[in-house]
Amino acid sequence: MDIIYKLPIFLILAFIVFSLAEGMYFLAKDDGSADKTRLVKALTIRIVLSIALFGFLIIGYLFGLLQPHGL
Repeated sequence: MDIIYKLPIFLILAFIVFSLAEGMYFLAKDDGSADKTRLVKALTIRIVLSIALFGFLIIGYLFGLLQPHGL
């Protein structure tokens, strides 16, 4: 698999991990206030990125750009 196809996958994975860490930070630091929108936004971004990554992998497989391999 060429680096052109690997790079977007790794970038999306990095953003997913960053958004998850950001959500964990907001969960720990927001002290019971009624405004939990930062946490909700961080987790929503993580879910959207996860769905986008899944779609990107499916499309790449269907077009023959990504090939699964055995371990």
